[in-house]
Amino acid sequence: MTLRVMVKGFLALLLAVGTVQAATKVQIAQGESVLTLRVDGEVSIDPEGRVLDYRILTKLEPPIQKLVAKAVPTWRFRPIAVDGKAAAAKSPMRITLAATEVKGGYEVRVDNVVFRSNTQEEYDAERAAAQALAEQGKTLGLAGEPAEPEPVVSITSIKMTPPGYPVGMQLAGVEGLVLLNVRLNRDGTVADVFASQSSLLNVKGKPELLDRARVMLEKNAAGAAAKWKFKVEAKEVAGLKASDLTVRVPVQYVLSSGGASSESLAGKWRQEFRGPNYPVPWLLGTEDERAVGVSDLNDGEYLAGSSPFGLSDKNVIGGVL
Repeated sequence: MTLRVMVKGFLALLLAVGTVQAATKVQIAQGESVLTLRVDGEVSIDPEGRVLDYRILTKLEPPIQKLVAKAVPTWRFRPIAVDGKAAAAKSPMRITLAATEVKGGYEVRVDNVVFRSNTQEEYDAERAAAQALAEQGKTLGLAGEPAEPEPVVSITSIKMTPPGYPVGMQLAGVEGLVLLNVRLNRDGTVADVFASQSSLLNVKGKPELLDRARVMLEKNAAGAAAKWKFKVEAKEVAGLKASDLTVRVPVQYVLSSGGASSESLAGKWRQEFRGPNYPVPWLLGTEDERAVGVSDLNDGEYLAGSSPFGLSDKNVIGGVL
């Protein structure tokens, strides 16, 4: 679940200046102003990784719909293998688009594509399919690569107390998002927390001040997450790897007055002042080190584990539509 930190009150953003100037003077990576939009759907591929079919579930404006319809059929995917044999496959898909202002208008690019369940129903179906393969002793992986049976892991939240809203940012009316990567111990307690990316919503100001405000939210969210508790279920919990025990949770700081819900943002652009997406330290060298960004998740979602589904052409990410 995404944590929505609800507060009351709204004051001028200019009050944020006095708040963030007190932050420790350290080198902070500069953020960027960007418009983002999330597009949910599903895609089917053939044994060679070509698109067989796709379906977009999010209602889009006609110009964006045309751009997506032109791009998706041309994508190539890493072929999926079941028990070592290349096979057709299907996966939920979320496309995050980003638009930046250029001379004469906006340039739209593919910011990221995430192949994870978008709903509880999809998650349950995915887990049931994985369980069925495991019971048959079959493997799911990439064609042409050795594969071992992957553990079927279920991670559910027990205690996820949201962080308090930083007072200065509350008074300034600043809203934001922080993407936390939470590495669990096998008993469900938190072993490590890493804020890989953050953004402020619908704000303008000096970049150095906005960047410090982002870092304040990151520290605030990570501190609260250290006390969270989850339930980890697997046939052999002792054999789980760090990637199996990693949960990605977006923490959303929104005001009770003027805060937009994820439902109202479906298929609509959102203004973000967004920091860089840092690789997760304990996932370095893997496909998952920075597979998910702060703009990829909606309210009420968290992601655990990984998926063999992925693009073979890395130039799709960042490519202009």
